[in-house]
Amino acid sequence: MKIKKLLSACAVSAAVLSTAAAYEATAKVTMEGSIVKESKQKDADANYEVFALDAVEDHSKNGIEIDVDAGLAGAHFELFFELTGTSKAEDGWNASARNTYLWFKPVDELNVRLGYVGIDDFFVERIDEEKVANPFAFADRAADKVPFYITNADVDEMGFSLAYTPFEELTVSAAIAPGIGSSGISKQGDADTVYAPWGITARYNLDAFTFEASFRDNGKDSWKTARIGAGYESDNLYAFIQPVFGIDYIASKDKYEMNGTAIDLYAEYTLDALKLTGHLPVTVRTTGNDTDPSYLEFLVKGEYNLGTYGLLDEVTPYVFVKSMDGTAVTLDDNLSDSLALTVQGGSAFKIGEANIDIGARIDVHTKADTSERITWSVPFSASIEF
Repeated sequence: MKIKKLLSACAVSAAVLSTAAAYEATAKVTMEGSIVKESKQKDADANYEVFALDAVEDHSKNGIEIDVDAGLAGAHFELFFELTGTSKAEDGWNASARNTYLWFKPVDELNVRLGYVGIDDFFVERIDEEKVANPFAFADRAADKVPFYITNADVDEMGFSLAYTPFEELTVSAAIAPGIGSSGISKQGDADTVYAPWGITARYNLDAFTFEASFRDNGKDSWKTARIGAGYESDNLYAFIQPVFGIDYIASKDKYEMNGTAIDLYAEYTLDALKLTGHLPVTVRTTGNDTDPSYLEFLVKGEYNLGTYGLLDEVTPYVFVKSMDGTAVTLDDNLSDSLALTVQGGSAFKIGEANIDIGARIDVHTKADTSERITWSVPFSASIEF
């Protein structure tokens, strides 16, 4: 669907909904890229890009979100977009609706949802959603084993869910996600019974502490995850520890094996204008295969809010060091060769409703990478929310 038609549909929907019930609507547009970026292959001349937008799809950023809450019923709608070309042609843009659902409460304690059921009520690190605990082999981080999908507490699809809150501190939820046009459980003749992904979660709040547990089954002859966690949040400290156990289906053996455990460690400390953050997901693999080593990722960040300078609000210089996106530090004899780093310093600030981030980045590639050992760039991001 053309983006103009989608935006028009959103506007009409919002106008209609406003006559029926109170609702909240937010819109956000985000662009990322680089002012200057160097890319260099080994033993080749450097290539420089100037003022380049990232032409990659980014499913983590929504163009439009609409929430409708009428007390005992409501709905949610999201629209994300991706920049797929550099011209003004219509095929240079793509927009899609996702995470759409409606909900109702037959009683105050029970919430019934129809549509998207992938809500992650578990602890979520607050910097880089690609760096989350994943118990499976790093080489398998594709298709349905990408990190943000594995660690979603509920199944991440269209289906049905129930959330029961018998008292304020406790919530238990269950979901099944067959997707659109499929059934949750099916059997044809003498064929094996096939079932869709499903999950169950429980969360208990005790003052500043939160305790959570979940089991997620990705369907017949597919992976499973079990997760437990404990977290703490106060005015100046947010921290959690979250083990995730991976159970994989081994087709050659026609059986399930628990062959990986991930420990997700996160801490965020604020002291006046200073904020320090550290994240360390560590995965222990137990297959005994040399090509399937244990691994870790990391990120350490410091930032300081200087306040307002002229038209610039919340001026916040920062610096961070992290394992390069798409890589991991293997905990074997190849540790030093697998170490790939990103170091970035810069400043974030606001101009009115616009959030701007400009920095200077150095990427230190692995020895095995086809790129030059060190490359640099001046990245930026800009977003407007209203």
